[in-house]
Amino acid sequence: MIAAFAFFVVFSFGMTEARAQEWTWGNPYPYIGATPLVKIAADPSTGNLYGIDSNGDIVVPALGPQVTDVVAATAGAIPPVVDMAQGPGIFYVIGAAAVGTWNPVGGVFDTTMTQPFIPTGDVGVYQSLAVGKDGTLNVLYQRLTEQYILVGTPPVMAEQAVISFHPRTLNIRSRGNWVSVRIQLPGALDENLIDPESVRITEIAVDGFTPKPVEIFIAPGAPWNVGLDDLGVQTMKVKFLRYNKKGGPEMDEQAISYQLRSIMTGAQKGKYPVTLTIEGQLSTGEWFTGTATFNALVTRKLP
Repeated sequence: MIAAFAFFVVFSFGMTEARAQEWTWGNPYPYIGATPLVKIAADPSTGNLYGIDSNGDIVVPALGPQVTDVVAATAGAIPPVVDMAQGPGIFYVIGAAAVGTWNPVGGVFDTTMTQPFIPTGDVGVYQSLAVGKDGTLNVLYQRLTEQYILVGTPPVMAEQAVISFHPRTLNIRSRGNWVSVRIQLPGALDENLIDPESVRITEIAVDGFTPKPVEIFIAPGAPWNVGLDDLGVQTMKVKFLRYNKKGGPEMDEQAISYQLRSIMTGAQKGKYPVTLTIEGQLSTGEWFTGTATFNALVTRKLP
């Protein structure tokens, strides 16, 4: 779901409604560059990681083999704050011996998440952090003369969101502007927590055809809102591109009708059940996922 460098260790933390979230942790990878790093930064669109070394040069951190002799760190105190970075609706902070979050409302720090794995016998400190693609968190860890890059991805809620798709039957030759999706979060979570820019379709599965991974975001310029549906249930309503009227391959990839035709090559006339997997991120840093179903209508055989 969330891209991260394959050679980076994965670790995680976060908070939702004042309760710690479980992130997946892996083992650290050492930084093997010739000049020590003093700060890191990440590209939020690609996830690429960069650093500033002690010479003042910008570098792409080089990492060595994974460390296997590790222990789980124990959280220290924050403040004092060593560094901070803003994610989608959330502030991450590090102290010398703790990773956590900061709420600007009241200036509250929280370090109740499980801390990352560090090399056994370690006496190091956290030095810098950066937020990358989809809320991925990168932490620079300093151990005496050695440095490590730690990378974590936000947790995903165990309970799925309830998602509905409109229209219930979509003529894949239709040239309308948009389709609508309503999202209801599980439990008592407020849909106003959803970051609309993070909402995307990640897979299209049509009965009888191979599922296709995609990354379709809500339609540019389309209205969205949080409100009550016809049953009085609060939902977030967003719109996705139905047909690319402007043309061009990049926007074709964002159009649901185009993606359906690319999946359903040779499909005969008829209705085909479709399942969309949809994901998004909350302002707490946590991700939700859910599925929506509808029928794709083929009015004549597809080429």
